[in-house]
Amino acid sequence: MGKIALYQKYRSKTFEEVVGQEYIVRSIRNALKEGKVGHAYLFCGPRGTGKTTMARLLAKAVNCEDQAHAPCEHCANCQAASDNNHPDIVEINAANETHVEDIRSLIERARLSPMMGRYKIYIIDEVHQLSSSAASALLKTLEEPPEHVIFILATTDPQKLLSTIISRCQRFDFTKVPVHQISEHLLRIASQEHIRLEEKAAEKLAELADGGMRDALSMLDQANAYALGDITEDKINEIYGLASTGEKLEFIQEIFAGNVEEILTRIKGYEHSGMDIKRLTGDLINALKDGMIYQAVQKENLLRTLNAKQAQIIASLGTSRQLLSMTETLMEASERYKTAQSAVNVFEIACLKMMPETPVKRIQPVPAEPVQSKPAEPKPAEPKPAEPVKQEIPVQIIPEEPVIEAVPEEETETPPVPEEPPVPQPVQESPQILNMQVEDILSILVQCTKEEKAKDLVRLGNITNVLVMNKYIAALTQLELYASCPDALLMGNPAQAVVNTINETLFNKELYLYLKDNQLDKMIYAVTKENYDKAVAEYIQRRKTQSLPSAKNIQRYTIQENKEGEASRPEDQLIELFGADIVEVIEEDE
Repeated sequence: MGKIALYQKYRSKTFEEVVGQEYIVRSIRNALKEGKVGHAYLFCGPRGTGKTTMARLLAKAVNCEDQAHAPCEHCANCQAASDNNHPDIVEINAANETHVEDIRSLIERARLSPMMGRYKIYIIDEVHQLSSSAASALLKTLEEPPEHVIFILATTDPQKLLSTIISRCQRFDFTKVPVHQISEHLLRIASQEHIRLEEKAAEKLAELADGGMRDALSMLDQANAYALGDITEDKINEIYGLASTGEKLEFIQEIFAGNVEEILTRIKGYEHSGMDIKRLTGDLINALKDGMIYQAVQKENLLRTLNAKQAQIIASLGTSRQLLSMTETLMEASERYKTAQSAVNVFEIACLKMMPETPVKRIQPVPAEPVQSKPAEPKPAEPKPAEPVKQEIPVQIIPEEPVIEAVPEEETETPPVPEEPPVPQPVQESPQILNMQVEDILSILVQCTKEEKAKDLVRLGNITNVLVMNKYIAALTQLELYASCPDALLMGNPAQAVVNTINETLFNKELYLYLKDNQLDKMIYAVTKENYDKAVAEYIQRRKTQSLPSAKNIQRYTIQENKEGEASRPEDQLIELFGADIVEVIEEDE
């Protein structure tokens, strides 16, 4: 017999062994204890998150002879279910048995009494692939099910199911398993299998699995075959064509430094080595986002992929607006990958687009080694420069005196002139940002209702659920709707940098006009999660004492008007930008 795959060998046999999905496990166990098991269940969620495993556990538990500890794994029913030969547990893959005849045969068998357990359980996997006639036949059985039958439907695509089928089932939505839970589970299994697995390598595998435990175990199997029981982060990078954290930091620094040749050389090397450019793009987005977060709050526990020292490097390269702009550029590139013939070309253009007009001096990402090597070098170097310094001092003093005497007053006034242009640049870059205090938040909260929030959640979902990503949608996807009133949206994010970007006057106006064009005419006020929580606590206390502030008078932005009082036309804006001698307005015949 061949080797058993890890995802099969370590499939959960009891509810205690299930990783993630805590609320689903608790709900089903409570139903079993209370004897309130439903006749039909619908398990939805991404692949590899435990839908089929949970269905088998439920089927095993309802027929267990020891209901106080179901599934007990000792009774005849549990052992038969574990061996996949229980006569009353039937698994069907709807991808293969999609016809109405298959469902009718299932219904005929369902009428028969159980042979061994108390219930006949039918597990239908990928139920969304049933034909319309088969789905209708299944619906009729779900409407009037036999008392001894339980249906467990599993699907990754519930929206393709008939709404009438969904309404007759107890629905449980499985979520992606968190990275830290997958990583810990992989380390436990590696220990049991006598595999040396680095913690960083486990985290990398967990990230690659994208919330799927089955995928994570399959990749652990593959990595073990490659590394022969010694799995390191470098070997994971080799297998899956990933860039190391140091490489990503250096690449971002080269972009800020404007080193075109070095960037293109690195990209060509990535292409030849088979590196996944799409995944690299996602990794760079996460790194830039961590830099913005650290720049705003400087808390390592909020970082996703970098540690504090690494995030500090990114944060020191540019402003939060620059980092956000680079993130948006990479997100646009991610969308273009779907239709582009060459992902490398799209990535190269995105990298060139991200380069700043003023290059930034490159910072070394490894702080430990240079710190140790630099102190040893100045010791032999100190005596050498000591002699020329004494010789240079008189040479410098001699030319200084005649220069001062020869330069007239007019010339002494002119040197500061070229130095003045750099001074106003940082002043121009500092935008006006609305700073939302607790009192400001309260003045909006007193106007908000749950009904308005429910309506606006739908509207925002319709606006952001598009294929083409732009900077406004990118900004909205980073925000959570906290509250809503007839004239405003109160939205937020844990990072102060993101909040400042939304509340910057010019961008806030652009975002408002974008929402207005999409049938959502409301002002947007952004706050941090911390300030919002403080405001909510204050709201509760002050409502008891009836000392809440009055409602904020919300003024919407207006479109700039021309001298005649009419809204400026698009052609007028073009003429203002490029000049009347360049823009030619052509009137179309109606």
